[in-house]
Amino acid sequence: MHTKGVLITGLISAQLCTATDAFAFECSVSALQSYDIDGVTVTEVTATASGTPACLVDGTVITKGNNIGEGLAKFQIRLPQKWNNRFLMLGNGGLAGTVKASANTVDVAYANDSGYVTAMTDLGHTAESGLDASFALIEDGSPNAPAIADYYYRASHVVTNTAKAFAQAVYGESPGYSYLSGCSTGGRMAQVAAARYPDDFDGVISGAAFMDVSSMLKIQHFQINQLLADDAQILPNTLPVIQNAVMASCDAVDGVTDGMIQNPAACSFAPESLICDGADSDNCLTKPQAAALHTDDGRLVYPGYAPVLFDGGFSLFQGGSVSADDITAAEPWGNDGNPPAPIEWAFSDHIIQYLVMQDPDYNVRDFGIDADGTIPSDALAYFIKMTQDGNGSGLDETEAFFDQGKKMILYHGWGDHALSPFRTVRFVDDLARRKGGYDALSQSARLFMVPEMGHCSGGTGPDSFNTLAALENWVENGVAPATIAAEKLTEAGDVTRSMPLCPYPAQAHYSGEGDVNDTSNWSCPSAPSEVILGSVGISAGLLSAGEPTQ
Repeated sequence: MHTKGVLITGLISAQLCTATDAFAFECSVSALQSYDIDGVTVTEVTATASGTPACLVDGTVITKGNNIGEGLAKFQIRLPQKWNNRFLMLGNGGLAGTVKASANTVDVAYANDSGYVTAMTDLGHTAESGLDASFALIEDGSPNAPAIADYYYRASHVVTNTAKAFAQAVYGESPGYSYLSGCSTGGRMAQVAAARYPDDFDGVISGAAFMDVSSMLKIQHFQINQLLADDAQILPNTLPVIQNAVMASCDAVDGVTDGMIQNPAACSFAPESLICDGADSDNCLTKPQAAALHTDDGRLVYPGYAPVLFDGGFSLFQGGSVSADDITAAEPWGNDGNPPAPIEWAFSDHIIQYLVMQDPDYNVRDFGIDADGTIPSDALAYFIKMTQDGNGSGLDETEAFFDQGKKMILYHGWGDHALSPFRTVRFVDDLARRKGGYDALSQSARLFMVPEMGHCSGGTGPDSFNTLAALENWVENGVAPATIAAEKLTEAGDVTRSMPLCPYPAQAHYSGEGDVNDTSNWSCPSAPSEVILGSVGISAGLLSAGEPTQ
């Protein structure tokens, strides 16, 4: 399927390129500025031979609309010498602030090699770090409404229209097909585009989506728990015992012991089983450490994380690599919440301060999240009110996108310690309930969960796969992806593991013979699959319906 999709796409590209094969345009600031596209200032133009030869156009565009004042977004638009009549918007990451893509790198390479016009943006503000939310306030402390709107939804839409206008000006026609590929905040951009601007794209790719800002509440819940006592923080020396216990409990649940957990939701790992009987050591957990790792259900605001890949990104995102200086302080690691604090402390700290409370000195520990995970209803309502414009999780709006015949591919690594993979699963579960089941939903959207992959990439799992070719084949040829071929590559490009990714809730099955690292010994089930849950999936709220924050 994967190979066939690429071949078919190649034939279509050749047909669409016929009219533009001989086209040449001047790759210079003066030439590109002369097209006089509304609100655009071209600042730099560079010829590149990376992928197909192309012209990289850097500039700014005035953002306006939505009854909000004007802003300014930076962009880079790639105009290939030979265009395939397609456009790809690339998502950004974190809190943005620089023109940088957070998208499936295989998708980006495929787009560059096959002749897409592509674009990316800083989402309407400048920052040295993707953890910096200070753009949300102006110097007098009042809200910077244009910059907030640009980050949440507007800048991506405006830059999308700008890139299409450049395509029309340079090639003499608008894109025949338009797509968006993004991960993390880029995944949120994909879902926001589908919900707010369904005419912008024929299909979108949402990877590990920061789909609703309410994820910050769950992140703060964990941080509060690991700062309850001096012996509660989950530091690197503690991780091997957790990782070993998780693998012992969960590796074989998918039918094969191969160092990979296919479906953590089916696992029943209990952190309490590791509590020290005697003196504390690196081979067991203190009671506060076990409590910090445990997720209870109830009135679910946001699901917890999968117990996967503790030897991967956990310290970077959640636990931190060093002890907090003062577990009772407003900024336990100092430095205004920045490193050496774990990334998720910094991210949630700054979002609550600048976007929610609009006070850079606000102590986020006063927001009301309790150690048991509860949060006062009025605090939750206020958080939603202040951040809902940035959410891409609206079910009604997403269904309306599908009703127009548009397509969505989602993916998420089970080992993601930045954004909960269970949130993506719940989103798809809720859509499936509305559509009458996963088979019905699969006509419009398919989710591919990636075993042992970290946040957007990395981890020990097969994190190299082409979602853009799959979406292209689905939109343009009506061939929905039955599987997506995935590989784990070394830095030298050698394949160390390959296997198919299956549309959720299916998971790949091992044949029982041959190398578990070889995709030829794995397959996706042909019959519909059921959701299989253990205590991990149940505590993540996969038995309940309805959006967690709505």
